[in-house]
Amino acid sequence: MTRAINRQFLLAARPVGDIKESDFEYREEPIPSPKDDEVLVRTIYLSLDPTNRIWMSDIEQYMPPVEIGEVMRGGIIGVVEESKNPNFKKGDLVSGLLGWQDYAIALGNSGFSLTRLPNPLPCPLNAFTGPLGATGFTAYFGLLDIGQPKVGETVVVSAAAGAVGSIVGQIAKIKGCRVVGREQCGFVRSGKKQAIAKIKSK
Repeated sequence: MTRAINRQFLLAARPVGDIKESDFEYREEPIPSPKDDEVLVRTIYLSLDPTNRIWMSDIEQYMPPVEIGEVMRGGIIGVVEESKNPNFKKGDLVSGLLGWQDYAIALGNSGFSLTRLPNPLPCPLNAFTGPLGATGFTAYFGLLDIGQPKVGETVVVSAAAGAVGSIVGQIAKIKGCRVVGREQCGFVRSGKKQAIAKIKSK
């Protein structure tokens, strides 16, 4: 390992309004060592998502909120640096909710904690933070299993510039739908997502 420390960002306060730097605490800790059945993972990619704001708040939500003093939750793509679990070996590429830190200990026997990525990779590694990650799964199953769009129908995407919405628009277009997305930022205005049609306010 090239680093002797583990850089971490911890939740220091519940944000009020916009998130501020003071809502976080930066800390450097020794790199942890895995125990039996555990795996040490080094982060390669960290996904920053709108749900981070929800996780920081002490409100009813689909997961327990991040507690004050805990490493900020976040989805990562990483590589196994050391394993004491028979299901994982050094060099395996994995994904999991291991937080805002360089290194994390994961329970290798829990699919929710750690998922091994295919070898060889079928696509660029960072695709597993987007279209082949949680946002892509949400878009795919939300639209096709729940929405069940039909050719020629109009699909309205209310958050067309977001991680999920931008994928929803593309899937709907592939399925032969007319796609209408709310204009939210330059990302949509730039035309990079051809599946999204702008609505200009009058």
